[in-house]
Amino acid sequence: MSTIVLSTKATKLVTLCEAEGLAGLDDLSALMAADNICPAICMTEGCDHVAPMESDQEEGYCEKCGGNTMVSALILAGLI
Repeated sequence: MSTIVLSTKATKLVTLCEAEGLAGLDDLSALMAADNICPAICMTEGCDHVAPMESDQEEGYCEKCGGNTMVSALILAGLI
């Protein structure tokens, strides 16, 4: 059997979707129409803090680890 290795972005996106109960791209697409706020995840290794942020956030402040490392689900998925 071959092993599939996910990129860091893909792994974080899966973690974020699981934490927020999002089933896939359809649910992520619905976030675009629903509001200007969507879930974001910290990109620091070992920190999977999730918080609501602006849809286009790429460097939001993580309240758990203190870095400007929060990225929105829509950015991670490449939808915006």
